[in-house]
Amino acid sequence: MITELKSAVSTAPSRRARLKNLSRVESVKLKVERSALLFRGAPTAIVISVVNAVITGVVAWQAVNHSVLFLWIGAVILLAAIRAGVWLRFRFIRTSGRAMSRFARMHVLFMAINGALWGAVAPIFAVYGLLSHAFLPFIVAGMAAAAVISAGASWRAVLAFNLPLLAPLAGAYALAWGENGLAISAVVILFGGATTYLALSVQKMIDRSILLHTHNTRLFDAIQKQADEAHVAEQRFRALVEASHDVTLIFSPEGRVTYASPSVESVFQVAPELFIGKTTKEIVHADDISQFRAVGEKSLSKKLGEAVQLDHVCMKGQDGEYRMLSGRLTNMLYVPGVEGFVFNGGLLKEQPRQHLHAVP
Repeated sequence: MITELKSAVSTAPSRRARLKNLSRVESVKLKVERSALLFRGAPTAIVISVVNAVITGVVAWQAVNHSVLFLWIGAVILLAAIRAGVWLRFRFIRTSGRAMSRFARMHVLFMAINGALWGAVAPIFAVYGLLSHAFLPFIVAGMAAAAVISAGASWRAVLAFNLPLLAPLAGAYALAWGENGLAISAVVILFGGATTYLALSVQKMIDRSILLHTHNTRLFDAIQKQADEAHVAEQRFRALVEASHDVTLIFSPEGRVTYASPSVESVFQVAPELFIGKTTKEIVHADDISQFRAVGEKSLSKKLGEAVQLDHVCMKGQDGEYRMLSGRLTNMLYVPGVEGFVFNGGLLKEQPRQHLHAVP
């Protein structure tokens, strides 16, 4: 168990891990998980694009030629409808990870086309004298930010949208605004670089999260496997103990009985559950306690699971009479499910009339 847990922990990615030299399985899993995140974010991007297109149309209604405006809004809505149809197709067929990867490639293409449509807003506003309108940088920045939010799992998808979106804006400011235009154009370029870097950082963070989840799952599986094996071993142990005629008692480090086998009833005329919680002082004869404890201390120096012989020890039953037993005491303090000293033994064939002191 320890070896498997160490293996699972040692392969967990560090916080500063660079996502290189991944195995083929890890690489495929990353791509599929990214694609799934893009798939979940696609509806948000589609709705945002349509809503903002309508708002842009309302803002530019008074200044821009209606035919041009309708043509642009129609193109945005048509693209949104196509994207929605593709998304629904993949949504209902629920195919494999390979299909998700195919959707991701199509999604990046759609992001690029949508970015080009939104990039056309800057030249349209420039032609109709709206380049100085505060709404233009606001809506462009909003769409760029929305791209990071909805498609942050793939920095390429963000770049595919933001590059055709921001390049025309930077060019429009540089050509139409003279000296100030160059400065604003530089700011737009810096903004584009910042959003790209942000998208790259978000993707790396998502990659680490995916890998961490993978390794956590592997660790959980290892723990679950060991727990199942421990449970099977415990059931086997109980079956063997309960079928045996020997008495089996488990004593806690404090000297209290935590388990008593069914054979206790035939030996001591007391139900096993009534033995639970009794101390060594209540069970073991006063003359034998010191030797009984000495054997327990001796077992601590032995290897885990190695028994120490106990030739005879007197233990009291429900009727107040002592029975002479012989057996062995085993240190199993660090065995899960036991965590105590295990006494296993049986009655001496000949019960002496006079009490004999226990010997280690």
